[in-house]
Amino acid sequence: MRYLPCWKQIGISQDRYRELLHFCRQYPEWKTEANSLLGIRAIKADGLPHGSGTSDPVAVAAEKREKLIEKIAMVDECAKAIEGGEWHAAIIQNVCIGRSYEQMDRALMPTSNKNAYFKKRAEFFSLLDKRKT
Repeated sequence: MRYLPCWKQIGISQDRYRELLHFCRQYPEWKTEANSLLGIRAIKADGLPHGSGTSDPVAVAAEKREKLIEKIAMVDECAKAIEGGEWHAAIIQNVCIGRSYEQMDRALMPTSNKNAYFKKRAEFFSLLDKRKT
């Protein structure tokens, strides 16, 4: 059997595949930033006038955190949709964190069959492509 790149297997362009991959590679940053936005506190009213650009930092942080959580959820939902979530941890490790197949913890995979993993990985990108469109 001849090797077929992931993007060809699912019928998208190589550029679209790279866009989806780089979207997923931001996953750890989103989680870190979303957690850091939990500590934003409101400005104490001091009675002094402020510039017209002043806004509620808590509301801005909450809005930004909500957008980050939506992105995290999108990636998680697509990964969990593959065989009832059995491949979630492996897909997150490989696609989002960037570990190669050889570096991945085999305990996170339902099978050690490399071809089966890459089929599931292609399914993940197919789902993500449809979800992001």
